[in-house]
Amino acid sequence: MSSKSAAKPSHARRSVSLSLFGNGLAGTAGTAAAFYSLNSPGPVVGFIRLSIGSISLLILAPFFGGKFRQLPRLFTRPGVWIMAASSASYQAFFFASVQRTGVATAALITVGCIPISAGIVGWIALRERLSTIWFVSTAIAITGLVVASIGELQTNDATGLLYAVAAGTGIGAYINAAKVEVRAGGHSLQLPGMAYFIGSCGLFFIVRNDFLKVQWSQQSILLALYLGVVTMGIANGIQIIGLRGIAPGVAATMMLADPVTAAVLGVLVMGQELTVNGAVGLALVVIGLLMQSLSAKDDVVRVES
Repeated sequence: MSSKSAAKPSHARRSVSLSLFGNGLAGTAGTAAAFYSLNSPGPVVGFIRLSIGSISLLILAPFFGGKFRQLPRLFTRPGVWIMAASSASYQAFFFASVQRTGVATAALITVGCIPISAGIVGWIALRERLSTIWFVSTAIAITGLVVASIGELQTNDATGLLYAVAAGTGIGAYINAAKVEVRAGGHSLQLPGMAYFIGSCGLFFIVRNDFLKVQWSQQSILLALYLGVVTMGIANGIQIIGLRGIAPGVAATMMLADPVTAAVLGVLVMGQELTVNGAVGLALVVIGLLMQSLSAKDDVVRVES
């Protein structure tokens, strides 16, 4: 026999707000890196973000109810290993796509694949129903990304496009695995912290030669800390907390706040020109996010007895 107990009505809106805020923080990474470059290959930057993000989350966890004795148990959780593999592979696939297709194309395809893959996996594996408003709002937001990127897209490298699809699909798997672990009682900070730790250990063997060549200065250290602690650790910790009250598909759509933040900061902070296509595209993304935010329902916790 099964019973359902829903969270308080305010939980979905609170979760959406947290998800938007977490993705907004993540969206500041590009602007920060543009001002103060680490002068390192992309995968090295990804390794630095993962490892510092992991350390910051594991240090902060005890202040928010996490217990060190729970950490060894996380090594036995399949979902944590999926999160680890997804977070590490994202760094490799995304930056490989950037090198082959350019930033605009890689970002568009990667970010566009995240809600689609997360929604489909959640529908099949977690039996999360995808509402009509989810399809409509996600389609509007992705269309906005396409419109905003017109004129910057490069599609002459099929391998680079496949890398971007792999990166986005991996994050879709990450979101669903995180949802499973959250439902199983996993701590919101220790889950991504341990996943990033495992992922960064694997990624280290790929980038170790380039990583050892990094020339550290006060500026590069501060940038690394910001990228790791704020845009990876705190941002993803907040996203996992938000994931407690919404379905994986909704949480994935909220990730489209990342490119919106990056675009707005590019105009306000870096003085980039906002084209007509860019303005229309960003407006469509915001409309899609608002539609999804206002229609989000409380996630239902399934209890089997």
